[in-house]
Amino acid sequence: MMASHQQQGRQRIDGLDDDALMHEIGNGNTLAGSAFIARHLSYVLKICRAKLGNEAEAEEAAQDVFASVWKNAGQWQAGQAKVTTWLFRVTSNRCIDILRRRKPTTGLDDAGEIVDEAIDIERHHQAVEQNRLIRTALGQLSNDQRHAIELVYYREMRQSEAAEMMGIKLAALESLLRRGRQKLHNELAGLRSQLDMI
Repeated sequence: MMASHQQQGRQRIDGLDDDALMHEIGNGNTLAGSAFIARHLSYVLKICRAKLGNEAEAEEAAQDVFASVWKNAGQWQAGQAKVTTWLFRVTSNRCIDILRRRKPTTGLDDAGEIVDEAIDIERHHQAVEQNRLIRTALGQLSNDQRHAIELVYYREMRQSEAAEMMGIKLAALESLLRRGRQKLHNELAGLRSQLDMI
């Protein structure tokens, strides 16, 4: 009888949409938390792996993201944005924090076999520095501009899909991309002397 009651509760939770799940999590429903993780874990991990390129860091970031969901679910207001859009932002920001924390050198255990050590080390440092400068420039964009650019240029989504994910019209997305590209161009122009050295 108890097992049947629990199963009915689980089925009810599984049938809820994301907004309702957030409401349940905000009320301390651990079953809703488990259902939310089961529903979105692969999505969050995919973003983390793409941004971090390191499985251990991707898993750490994903854990932090779901801890943030649990902490902030009580303030969630349905209708303001899609849960997946908010989740993408939280995940992206957590990955940026980890990238900032990262040391620019690779640990000896992770280095692998190097054929020409001097060339490989130089290339690695150039790539790290270039990525740092680009991340600095991206950090100057508004959240919406950065989100639009990440979806279209980094995740290679069609503009119509990106607009739907962000919950905005296609024209608004195109405007965000145009302004974001212009601001990015201006930011990178200011860093051109450093980029030319790379």
